[in-house]
Amino acid sequence: MKLLIADDELYMAEYIQKLVDWRDYGFDQVFIANGGSMARDILQEFVPELLITDIKMPRISGLDLSAFIDEKKYPTKVIIISGYSDFGYARQALHYGVSEYLVKPVLKGDLVETLERILQKNFVLEEKKEKDKICLAGDKNALISYVKNYIYENFDQNLSLDVLGEVVHLHPAYLSKIFKEVTNMNLSAYITDIRMQKAAELLEQTELKVHEVMELIGYRKSQYFSRLFKERFGVTPVEYRRTVKKDLSNV
Repeated sequence: MKLLIADDELYMAEYIQKLVDWRDYGFDQVFIANGGSMARDILQEFVPELLITDIKMPRISGLDLSAFIDEKKYPTKVIIISGYSDFGYARQALHYGVSEYLVKPVLKGDLVETLERILQKNFVLEEKKEKDKICLAGDKNALISYVKNYIYENFDQNLSLDVLGEVVHLHPAYLSKIFKEVTNMNLSAYITDIRMQKAAELLEQTELKVHEVMELIGYRKSQYFSRLFKERFGVTPVEYRRTVKKDLSNV
């Protein structure tokens, strides 16, 4: 596989290149781009499987590169590295399908954890997806597994029954029936659970405000979001974050 590291500060790109042995993760070609323009040229010529890029670069930023990948429908996964924990950047990154968002300074442990997460979620699962396609038509378990993966990958999007029905080419009512039959859980309840898990993760790992987290996972009404969160975790989002920070301070 091919990896592209982009940063307008060359020493930072070289630092990331030397941070891990990329061959251990299946990357036998590593390109370094000193800025967004060079990175875009390499993307067009080689279409690497993974891009690691600084978010703020002159002329062509990391977000611009992400938008370019999204526009061209390249299969390239993106890790954004930034000194910002700003909501606007996070929302834009999510919109362009950015796989991960790391805040500087980048430590080896954080990078390794992120790489393993991407490999498991996006590369290793490709073989599983192909197998799922073969048996979707006649295997209800495979069908529901596919729906679950779709929900997990698109938790911030419109996940109405109509939309999910179109994804698997089934009548919405029939899909709902099969989902309940296989999982013993309502489809809407499952979607809510996935979104609440993601909300908890964002509250733990970022400094985003509660209403920003709410919007990132697809909700618009704060009271409704807080009620769902409390039903899932027993505390409000604010109380949850306070508890997590208190626990970390006692470690």
